[in-house]
Order: sequence, then C-alpha cells, then structure tokens
Amino acid sequence: MKGTNARPLTGKVFTSTLGDRVGFWSMMGTKLRLSRLVLIGMGTVGVALAMNACGSDDSGGSEATGPGSGGGSTSTSSGGGGNTGGAGGSGTGGDGGSSTSLANCDAPVGTLPPLRLAEVVSGLDRPVFVTSEPDDPERLLVLEQRGRIQLVDHGVVQEEPFLDINNIIDPPGGGGDEYGLLGLALHPDYAQNGRFFVYYTRDPSNTFVVAEYRRSQSDANLADPEGEEIFEISPGQDHPHYSNHNGGALAFGGDGYLYIGVGDGGSGGDPNNNAQNLSRREGKILRLDVDNPQTAPSGNLPGGDPFIWDYGVRNPWRMSFDVCTDDLYIGDVGQDRLEEIDIEPAGQGHRNYGWRIMEGTLCFNPSSNCPTEGLTLPVVEFNHNSPEPENVSISINGGHVYRGSRIPALRGTYLFGDYNRNWVKTLVWRDGSLVSEGDLSEDLQSGALLQNMSSFGQDAAGEVYVVDLAGTIYRIEPE
Repeated sequence: MKGTNARPLTGKVFTSTLGDRVGFWSMMGTKLRLSRLVLIGMGTVGVALAMNACGSDDSGGSEATGPGSGGGSTSTSSGGGGNTGGAGGSGTGGDGGSSTSLANCDAPVGTLPPLRLAEVVSGLDRPVFVTSEPDDPERLLVLEQRGRIQLVDHGVVQEEPFLDINNIIDPPGGGGDEYGLLGLALHPDYAQNGRFFVYYTRDPSNTFVVAEYRRSQSDANLADPEGEEIFEISPGQDHPHYSNHNGGALAFGGDGYLYIGVGDGGSGGDPNNNAQNLSRREGKILRLDVDNPQTAPSGNLPGGDPFIWDYGVRNPWRMSFDVCTDDLYIGDVGQDRLEEIDIEPAGQGHRNYGWRIMEGTLCFNPSSNCPTEGLTLPVVEFNHNSPEPENVSISINGGHVYRGSRIPALRGTYLFGDYNRNWVKTLVWRDGSLVSEGDLSEDLQSGALLQNMSSFGQDAAGEVYVVDLAGTIYRIEPE
C-alpha cells in the first residue's frame, strides 16, 4: 500500500574521514577511550557499524526480552552515512505504525521543565510495547510478550484482551528468553479499516512471523480472533534460529510500506554471518507492501532477497520513524562492547550497518584491520565498560522523537534508553548532523522506578511512554 501523503524530505549528507580513526580505535583494544561526544557528521565512510536482553550470549539465549547486550562508553558520535538510498518518502509513521495526525511538528519553544514518569497503568504481564489508536491517544494498545494485546482505555485495562494469540506462539516467551509476541504496528488507515500487524515467534524451529489482524466491526474493544500470516523469516538448514536476537520491531514509513526489524538469529557473534548474507532475512531491515506481501515493493536493495531494505544489524530493538520528517531511528543491540543508535534520513536506505564485520566503530570479525568500505557508522554509541557509570550501556532501547504538546521544549528530541541500566538519554538530529545530547535519567528517576525498561512507545498526540517489563507503563510529563 503506497501512502498518499508522502512528501520527499532529504537531509544534508556530509562526508567523513573516520576510517583512519576506526583503525586507531580498533588497535586501542576493547573499549573506546573518548570521554565526550565527538561529532563527525554523516556520510559514506570506510567503517561499519543489533532487540532482546542478552544475559549471556551463547546458543542458550538471553536473560530476558529487552534491547540486548551491547557496548557503550561515554556516547561517541560517529556519523551515520551509508550507501546510496532507495525509494521512500516522508509522512506519518513510527514504531507502532499508527497515524499520528495529532502530533505537533512545530519547533521546540521555551525551557525544559522538571519532568517525571507518570504511571498510566500497572499490573500488566511482561509488556514489551505500547502505542495508541490514531484518533484517541487515551486508548492505548499494550503488547504483552506471552501473546496478548491489552486495550487500556483512559488508564483502565479492559476486562477482555483486545487480542489473545497465546495458543499460536510457540515457545510462548517470558521464561528467560526472547520468544513471544514482539511487535505491533497499526495500518496508517487503521481508524477506517481496523487493520493491524503483529510480529511473533512460533514453531517449527523459532520461525519469525508477521501476521495481519483486524479490529472487530461489532466491538471496537476487541479484534477479530482470526488472522492471516502474511510473511515469515524461516530458519535454514545451516542457519538455525536460537532463543535470542529475534528482532520484532514493526513500523510503517511515510511511503506506506511496513518496515520490519529482524535480529541476526541469535547465539553469539552471528556464527552463520546472517547479517552480511543478502540471501538471508536475518540481521536486516525488511520492507513490505502489506497489500501485496508476496511481491517485494520496488526500490528495495537489489542483488539479494528482494525484501531487504538495509542489512548488517545485530538486533534492532526498537526502531521508529520521526512522524514529522520520516527519518528512521534504530536502536541496535551490541555484542560485548558497544551499543548503538543509527539514524537513516528519509528514503535513504540500502545501508550496511556493519555487523558482524564491526560492532559499532570497532572491528569484530576480523578483530582488526577489518574491511570498512561502504559501511554506515552509528550516530552515537555507548560502551559496556565506560569509566563513567552514567554512560554504561548493556542493552540499548531505541525510542521515539518527541512530537507532543505537553513539553514544547522537548519537541524534535529523540528519547532512547537501556534495558539493564534504565537510563533515558536524548539526542537532537537535524539536517544530517547530531546537534545535541542529553540525559533525563536523574530528572525522571528512571533508575529507581524501573526494573527493566523493555521499550518506549508513542501515542497519536506525539507523547512518549516508557514500558517496564515488570508490568507498568509510564508517560513522560512535566511535573
């Protein structure tokens, strides 16, 4: 389905000479020694650049669903350029996919006030995502890992789940693994057609599935229980899917296509090199026409599986489109050293984000002198072993660009976090450059309130939410 409201937006592209610095950093050892933000710009450079919390990263899987193990020291900007872009437009979109016609695209104004995490609802069962219906920001749809979507109407969980597919998901998830119901996106015309899409794991052998469901025509508080599996990422004989790195991010872009964030298939170190293999769908950002899911849309990356848009990601948890610019923001979970945020200007796909050649800006396989030509750098990265505790990151959580009205000074600011450390940080990306960086953790008291930050969410009004795997949804508000 092609969007009718797409408008072309292209950020400036800057070139960089970071390739030499990457080689230097690689020789320095296992962690970056930069102490503050280094701004390098955006461009195609000779360097490279993964959802789920990877407790240990062996074939047995991870500790819990979340952004995944990764590195991070003090945040280090590396520029996010890449390969030539493909087709794509701008318009409404985002992780959760609902039309955000109520969002505010005005410039930020005023001074940032004291903020808080305001509890919206609690008592949920392992929530991993939240979005709202497009015409009512107070009607939230909450994704629970074990296979249910709960409708929360003005803070009240409805008695019957909006959708319950627990019997389909196998393994069911939630037992110290990353299986389960992992992604949700509402069709851009959801208010009229009631269509929505979910991403889950099922047997045989942990197949990743995208399925379509519809809201009931007789009861707006329920979905029709019968859905249709429209797309899958299946393991191969020599490409098994382990219990971690299952991906699951879904987001509609302004071009009307569904973007799918897929992990590299798991274990540790991408043992089958799925992320760099263009015949495999693991370790990729895929692009799908939900009206014709068997035929790849034009403009995807040529020369491999026709549904590939980008490649070289380890475990993208989460990703979202800025609802005002259509730039794509990706939180990619790292291996043992670095966690990263990647930003892709509207419509400029066909990028190789580098995994497993590189982890962030460090060579991974090979461990030194790795080939870097054509790889796209993270915009910021964080080290597992940072000497600054507030900048340690173990499992990155991609978030959203704030486009609400409650906090005018925050508009245009991207909020993201960490599953293990429970911090909330910010960055502003404008015209192809990283403008600023911040930290809201102390103000929000996120470290004290949260047990494990599993995700962010955004409602139709552009407000941003924080999801705690322990069962609570918070909205970021002024005090």
